[in-house]
Amino acid sequence: MKNKISALMLALGVSTVAFAGPDIDTRVKALEQDMHYVKTKTASGTIGAKTALARPENEGEGFFLSFDVLFWQTKLGGTEYAYSSINQGSATFPIDGRMREAEFDWDFGFRFGVGVNFDHGGWDLSANYTYFSTDGDSAVSSGTGATVIPLQSDIFIVEELPFYNADRATTQASVDLDRINLELGRDYYVSHNLSFRPHLGLMTAWINLKQTTRYTGGSVLGVNTIHVRQKDDFWGIGPRTGVNSKWYLTNGFSVFGMASGALVYGFHQTQFKNWYSANVDRRILFRGSMHRFAPTADLQIGLAYDRYIYNDKQHISVSLGYECQYWWALNQNFKLSEQSLPEFVRQNEDLNFHGVDLHIRWDF
Repeated sequence: MKNKISALMLALGVSTVAFAGPDIDTRVKALEQDMHYVKTKTASGTIGAKTALARPENEGEGFFLSFDVLFWQTKLGGTEYAYSSINQGSATFPIDGRMREAEFDWDFGFRFGVGVNFDHGGWDLSANYTYFSTDGDSAVSSGTGATVIPLQSDIFIVEELPFYNADRATTQASVDLDRINLELGRDYYVSHNLSFRPHLGLMTAWINLKQTTRYTGGSVLGVNTIHVRQKDDFWGIGPRTGVNSKWYLTNGFSVFGMASGALVYGFHQTQFKNWYSANVDRRILFRGSMHRFAPTADLQIGLAYDRYIYNDKQHISVSLGYECQYWWALNQNFKLSEQSLPEFVRQNEDLNFHGVDLHIRWDF
């Protein structure tokens, strides 16, 4: 009896192993496949966890297009053109008044981009082009017991005065921006609801600055006008890097933030022209050119919505955010030296764009 029980137990064990064998092999193969997706071999030869991709996923490599509508305002340092003094209409010291500068309007621009998602490594390569053009102006007139003191002209009409005055001063300024970004990045999750996309690449930009100022009337000028025209045409190229982040909320909504910086090495071509309408011999015209580094930084923050379409084969993303683009020491136009007239020095003033960005991206 005891021998029969032992034989029965042995047969049961053998049959269990026989039937369970295929199931174990299947599970091992599935586990190996899962490990292939989550592990990676680093450049140092070690094994580590592979980060999950956060970009929209299509079958294999896919392309994407993007379009942005920009509604920006410009701030440009160095456009000060006059004091509006309230010292009883006298063009002598002391001065008590207000500084006047060009005030820029809110204007529309656009950005267009194209890119590809690589299957290998989860990298993506993209390029985008930004265009923005805007104008600014300002005017000031002398009122009762007030006067307008020019700041940009170096044509002295009456030598014995410390400075001359005008009845009216006007200025018109313009800024034109063309910019191309080329970047290589990888979008991946660092936690359940947070993803990062570090990127690096190149940036090139063309920025043209222009300003025309006129001073008319006053006890010195009479019916005549002094004209001042200056411009700075800049082109530069340099490395750019940054990181994009996304905090996922619910139902496709998320909060995003982006920060990047570039060090652009560029070339400035500047021109200064100053003339007096009543006497053509009273004229100043000179040009300058130089190479300079122009650091720049970009910041964005806003709300986004993502959704798959066409049976999850394509993806649409729409976002609305605030964007700020800052350029240090970009305005290299000439100005009068405060220490020694009629010496001219460089402006070395900053340029800023800020406003609303409506972004649409289509992955297919």
